Amino acid sequence: MKVPGPLLFSLLFLPAVFLLAQPSSTVYPSVFNTPVSDYNITAMVNEINVTRAIAVTERKFRLEEKKWWFESGMGYLDAFHAEVTQTVHVFSANVDRQLSGLDGEEETAQEAAPEEETADENTGSALVDYFDNLFRDDTYLYSSEASYLILRAGVETNKEEGTQFLNQIRLAMKLPYTQEKWQIFIGDPLGDREKDVVDDTGKVNETTGVGARYFAPEFIERLKTDVSAGIRGIDNPFVQARIEYRYPFRKWLIRPVQYWDYSRKRQFYEETDLYFDRRLSKREMVRLQLQRSTETDKIGMQYAAALSYLSTLRLGTGFRTFVGLAGETKVNEGRYADPNYDDVDPQSGIYRYSLGGGWKASFLRKWLFFEIEPRVDYDMLYNWRPNFVVRYWVEFYFGDI
Repeated sequence: MKVPGPLLFSLLFLPAVFLLAQPSSTVYPSVFNTPVSDYNITAMVNEINVTRAIAVTERKFRLEEKKWWFESGMGYLDAFHAEVTQTVHVFSANVDRQLSGLDGEEETAQEAAPEEETADENTGSALVDYFDNLFRDDTYLYSSEASYLILRAGVETNKEEGTQFLNQIRLAMKLPYTQEKWQIFIGDPLGDREKDVVDDTGKVNETTGVGARYFAPEFIERLKTDVSAGIRGIDNPFVQARIEYRYPFRKWLIRPVQYWDYSRKRQFYEETDLYFDRRLSKREMVRLQLQRSTETDKIGMQYAAALSYLSTLRLGTGFRTFVGLAGETKVNEGRYADPNYDDVDPQSGIYRYSLGGGWKASFLRKWLFFEIEPRVDYDMLYNWRPNFVVRYWVEFYFGDI
């Protein structure tokens, strides 16, 4: 059968029309096809910007999450610090009321009037007190009438002696109802120097002092006197006296300090310290410290000297460098009982030279401190070989700051 020409043309034309009538998906030019047109460049830039924005947003979310966890953890530490500080104050007040009640009446605490600065301001007495308070030296631990708890944990790396862990505790509670003349303390600076509270076996060091301190009235201007009594171990009672006098001389602040200590085991010990402090600027000072001591168990006299430079960048930080020496007028064989080297020849005189520095600063919180103290010692005990020592401390201060 012969199909008419027009009908055949229509049959061929209808499929073409049907195909053309189908909706086609939008085809966007790929940013990776070449050649690159202006439209492709714009799309590429937009794609990169979106990717970067997503990455930055995710990173911000992660940082905010870490910050939240960090602040939450520090919030717990702040709460713990406030609770311990309050416990120290409450316990101090309770003990104080009990002691003051022994007389049958309770005296109210009197706020001490601010002391007038009688020394020449060029001596930098306030700067001296700042560094003493920051580094918690003997002057602060003995003269401060505040209530506080200081916990220090550290580690010492020593070339000759190896690595050892360090720990210290200082607790003091003022008694305001007794006109702040009395203070209960744990941790006697004079007896606990260079000694840990807990030894390597986990036992409490028997030399850790526990007792009470009485601050005598100032009969002479700038003359501070205190008397302490307590125990260093159950069977080792002690009594101690300390006198300090602050004498401004031109641009210097001179402070002689005298200690007397008697205990059943150590027997008699006395020490004289002489400080020469001079302020160089509002943030820096120099200090010369001279020391001598004698005790029953040692022959002759022990002595030491140190020259220090101290500086601060901001409140709660301090930097110091020092050179020092230590010696004895007669050889005490106990120090050389177990020498590390066979060629050690003990002699009287200077037995150690030291050179070092230290940095202490508060971090994260004003009651949390980090301290590092590197130094090098040249000691007769090691036949004058250099001994490199580094100490790291973390300090928690519970009290009013």
